[in-house]
Amino acid sequence: MTMWPLPRRKNPRDGGAEAAATIGFTLLYLLFCLQQVVIGQGLGEGISLGSTSIRLVAVAAAIIFFLKCGVPIGLRTLLLSISACLCVLAVSVALSDHRLIALKFGVRYATQLLMLWCIFNLVTAFPNLRGALGRAVIAALWISLAIGLGTRWGIEWVNQLGLLFHEPEALRYMPRIVGLYEHPATFGAIAVVVAVMATQLREELSIGLPALAAAYAGAATALFFTEARSPIVPLLLLAGTFAATRRGRQRQLALLVLMLLSALVGVVIWLRYAELTSASHESLATMFSLGRTYIWQGAVDAWLGRPWWGLGPGVFQFLTPDFTGGRFLRGELHAHNLVLAILSETGLMGLIAMTSLAAALLVPVWAEADNTARRRWVFIWSVVVLGMGLFDFYLPFYAFSLHISLAAALLCVPVASAKKRAGARFDTDAYGGRPS
Repeated sequence: MTMWPLPRRKNPRDGGAEAAATIGFTLLYLLFCLQQVVIGQGLGEGISLGSTSIRLVAVAAAIIFFLKCGVPIGLRTLLLSISACLCVLAVSVALSDHRLIALKFGVRYATQLLMLWCIFNLVTAFPNLRGALGRAVIAALWISLAIGLGTRWGIEWVNQLGLLFHEPEALRYMPRIVGLYEHPATFGAIAVVVAVMATQLREELSIGLPALAAAYAGAATALFFTEARSPIVPLLLLAGTFAATRRGRQRQLALLVLMLLSALVGVVIWLRYAELTSASHESLATMFSLGRTYIWQGAVDAWLGRPWWGLGPGVFQFLTPDFTGGRFLRGELHAHNLVLAILSETGLMGLIAMTSLAAALLVPVWAEADNTARRRWVFIWSVVVLGMGLFDFYLPFYAFSLHISLAAALLCVPVASAKKRAGARFDTDAYGGRPS
């Protein structure tokens, strides 16, 4: 909502290196998304190429960064917070009555925490890669759109390509598109994260206007064709806040965005009206939330039964009928709320650990009293994450957690580090005076 500054002039060699980095990160991300290519068996289910690649890359990167640089001074609190989350996961799994399910999801969450650590190390050590990382997620967004739309339009070879990323059952949401992912809402949420991330990167001059326009166009297209409502919530909250607090041109722009989003919500409700009114005998809240009120009450009951450590990671969705009077299918529906999901799965200890992790990420940025822009982005990202967590829970999905981890790193690692580098491979201030 500000006038974009002119881009810096770059050396042609830098442009070639950035293009190569963008392509490399895009291909790596697509490798991570190959969740339906089974390469083995473990814990009673297939082991996918995508999740295996994530774990191998995360472990290898963590070892390399540690051997090269040790633990960066600025990331020590983050490491403690991640370690606390891992400890809570381990205890919750050990105390669960459904240990195999809890172990499966515990491994998934632990992998995501490890990837968060690796991404922070990467952005801290190589701040000049910020633009390449941003362009890579924009490119991946459009690849996902191409696969989703190709599948919707009945292009057979695209449909076969899509089945490498998502299971055939995901196509039951047609004509809504899933892209590379398990569910349309996950795709919509990722598209919103990409658009907000691109806005931040453009403000700091890490990407150009064409990349920003591509991110906005991709997000709008994804939201329209996924017909997802939950990812629109934080955008409505942000647009309403800026419309109420800003003046002049910025307020006019916020009002325009608010009207466009409201129109999009109207279209989505119209397209899904039959689905939304299929339970017209229920209360208005239950009908338009597609039964979420029952799920929320069930999650509260599950948490109250195991207040400290929860049922175990991922367990609630397999016990949903037991806590909702036999409603819904077993193994399909999580708590559909960020806080209730954490409480039902890992209890108060999990909520405390996750809150500590969020504080470790955001408090140092907010404490920079002389940097209003970074404080504004702390507010924006808090609204985005919490807003999307009001009616859904996206953290179990690798793609979403990777995007949020990258967004957190780009927010919390200051872009000023790149200006201080002057050709050094590693930021000596961040890494305790240990240049490469």
